[in-house]
Parts: sequence; C-alpha cells; structure tokens
Amino acid sequence: MTVGIIMLVHTALSRAEQVARHWSAAGCPLVIHADVSVPAKSFKAFQTALSDLPDIRFSKRHRCEWGTWGLVAASQAAAQTMLEDFPLVRHVYLASGSCLPLRPVQELIDYLADRPQTDFIESATTADVPWTIGGLDSERFTLRFPFSWRKNRYLFDKYVAIQRGLGMKRRIPGGIVPHMGSQWWCLTRQTLSAILDDPERPVYDRYFSKVWIPDESYFQTLARQYSRQIESRSLTLSKFDYQGKPHIFYDDHLQLLRRSDCFVARKIWPQANRLYDAFLTDAAHAMKRTEPNPSKIDRIFSKAVERRTRGRPGLYMQSRFPAETRENGLTSAQYSVFHGFSALLKISSHGWHGPPVRVSMATFLHPNGPSFPKVRP
Repeated sequence: MTVGIIMLVHTALSRAEQVARHWSAAGCPLVIHADVSVPAKSFKAFQTALSDLPDIRFSKRHRCEWGTWGLVAASQAAAQTMLEDFPLVRHVYLASGSCLPLRPVQELIDYLADRPQTDFIESATTADVPWTIGGLDSERFTLRFPFSWRKNRYLFDKYVAIQRGLGMKRRIPGGIVPHMGSQWWCLTRQTLSAILDDPERPVYDRYFSKVWIPDESYFQTLARQYSRQIESRSLTLSKFDYQGKPHIFYDDHLQLLRRSDCFVARKIWPQANRLYDAFLTDAAHAMKRTEPNPSKIDRIFSKAVERRTRGRPGLYMQSRFPAETRENGLTSAQYSVFHGFSALLKISSHGWHGPPVRVSMATFLHPNGPSFPKVRP
C-alpha cells in the first residue's frame, strides 16, 4: 500500500520532471496531467524524458484556466487513471508542477499509513470562512458563471449584475451543502472512488461546472458526503496575499519553509535552485519528524501583508501610488526654512526680550524646532 501522486503541470516542465523523479524514487506511482496549452512538441519531450519510470501515467488533457471547470475535469481524469492503474494506492495526493516536497517522501507515506481512513482536505461552509476574495461567497453557488473572470471580465461582471437584478438563483442539488477550501487535497481511495463512481455525478458535474472557482468547492463539498473522517486542512503549504494571489517562494525563503514542518509547499519559483537543491535530498539532511504546523509562520506572512498594504510609517512606497489617508503617518510636520540671516531674535507680543539668539539651520528643519512669529535682521 502506498501513496499515489497526481501532478497538474503547465509550465517549467524541467522542474516538474525533477520533482516527478523524486516522488517516483520513493515508490509513489504518478499520474501527470499536462494542460492543453502546453505545446505538443514540449509535451512529447516531457513524456519521453519520463519514459524510463515504470509507475507513471499521463491522463487525458484538459484546458485548465483559473476559476473554471477545467481544473476539476483534469483532477477527475487523473484520479480515474490512478485508481484504475494502481490498485495498491491507498491515498491520492493532488499536487502541481510547482509543488516541492519539503520532507522525505517516506515520512508522508508513514504519516498517512497511520491514518488510513482520514481525508485531508480543507472543507468549510461560506459562513465559516472569512477569506473569500472578490465579493462572492454564497453567490458563487447560487449564480451561474459561464464567462472567464480573467479573459472576459466585462461579460463576467455584466452577467453577475443581470442575475442579481433579476433575482435569479440556481437550485443546489439535493443532499449537498456547498463547502470551500484549498484545491490541494489528499483523499483516501475509498472517498475518491465514491465521488467518481456516484450515480449522481452527472448532476453534480453539471452544477459545479458553472460554479465560480469550482476546484475550491467540488471535492471539498462531495468529500463531506462520503468521508469517514475528515481533517479540514491541507498537507500542502500554500499562502495567499490580500488580493487572493498565491505567494511565490524564492531562495531566501529556505529557513521559512523549514520552520513550517509541512510535507509539500507551493508555489516555488522555477529558478529557486537553492530550494530544489535543499529539499530534493536524502533523509539524512531533511527536517525532523514532526506534525505539520504552517501556523508557525503565519505571523511572518501577516506582517508581510501589513507591510504590503500599509507600508512603513512616514514613508511612501515605491510599489503604490500615494493616496490621501493611506500614508500610514507623514514623514514630518510642517516646517519653515530661514535663509540669509546671521541672527534671529525671538519677539513676543510685549516687545523685544534679551540679546540676539543665534540658531543653527538644523533647528528650523526639525519638525519640533522653535517657531518665531517675527524675524528682525
């Protein structure tokens, strides 16, 4: 019994090959789905490069565009191939070509062997999650989304407005409660088989094909129908910024990734040679065995988001056009500059008091320096 790996790839195929060999060397069967957008010549070369691996398959190709049904269809096709061709697989782990194992694969195999009936998939209702981005939470399940948000933003927004104006609402198939969560899951063979072989699958597929970002709700919802035990979390470390875009990990994130104790991380920059060299290594140089705990680095990401959105006090950010009320503190208070005088005399309303007072220019440049209502040469 072992763990099967599904890899969804669309770019940086040389890195995907490197990681695929790492999974395979640990005894994990692989099913790879390559996006239709990958040129035929590149895809053929990729297949040929991996042809020496015995336990590797390539599934039917789909066009995978963000927020559309293609990502679910690709996962379904690869999962079907995995279950049919590798009967000894007990858990199926969904990853991408930009994912990087952070710990020895055997540790993941052992971890899942101790939890043979547990599905690891982030799965929560819209009422339970505060992180939905784009102003659509429950509406993503009650409206139709036939247009791409990225390629046809105008049609996307218009069609949403029309449905809202007419009070249109879709009927959610009976017996399910929509759930949401990370796309990157690890499901047991039993749960995954039940989802793919359900006689109601055509109904569910038709419904979720017009849901917004269905890869974050299809398996997350249906796993609740069949799973014996769900841990609502992903074993893959993936972080998002305040706009909902994934953080990319670079070479200087090496120690940060080590601290997470997670099994896999995404999204890794293809040129991060230091990360690939550090983690695609033997067990003797890997991290210690411990429970994955991405919350250990949450504080660092929170501070990064705050720095990105608020900047530093008293400084304008190069990455953001200055806007009133978003300065996060001004550089200094109002000040005056006096030039051409050898001495300045402080005059009160009652007359001139004392000898001339010589003051340096730095005094006047300081925001808390003295203020002189009158000046006499």
